Amino acid sequence: MPPTDEDAPRGRILVVDDQEDVCWVVAKLLSARGHETRTAGSGASALKVVAGFECQVALVDYRLPDGSGLALIRELTSRWPRLRSILMTSYGSAALRQQVTDENLFAYFDKPFNNDLIVGAVEDAIRAWEAGDDSLAAGARARTRFPGRAPSESLP
Repeated sequence: MPPTDEDAPRGRILVVDDQEDVCWVVAKLLSARGHETRTAGSGASALKVVAGFECQVALVDYRLPDGSGLALIRELTSRWPRLRSILMTSYGSAALRQQVTDENLFAYFDKPFNNDLIVGAVEDAIRAWEAGDDSLAAGARARTRFPGRAPSESLP
C-alpha cells in the first residue's frame, strides 16, 4: 500500500507507453497525489516532451512503436544521470528481468500491474532521487525492485 497523501513526495514523472489508456490511468493516479506528469506514446515523442521537462522518474514501456524502452531509458539517463527509471512490459522474461537488473533500473513491472504498487514504486523513486543516491555505500550497485513479484520470480 502506498504512503498517505500527506507523506507523498511531489515529483516530476514521464510516462511513456503506446497504449493511451495506460498513460492516462498512470498519469491520473500520480496527478491525484500531487505529482507533475507528462505522457508520450513513443520514444521520439518522449524526447520532445523532455526537451522542456526535466523529470525525476521515467516510467517506460518496453516495446514502443519506434524502438526499445530500454534504449529510450539509456538516452534519458545520458541526459540526467540521476533519473530513476521504471520499466513496464507485457512481454516479461527472466532474460529481460536480468537485463533490467544489469542496467540498474529502479524497478520493473509486468503488465497488468497493481496501481498501488506503481504509485508506491514511483514515490520511492522520487525519494531516492531527492536523496541523491539509493542510500548505498560508495561503489555499490543499485538493487532493482520487482514490486508484486515473489523473490524467486525476480531474477532467473
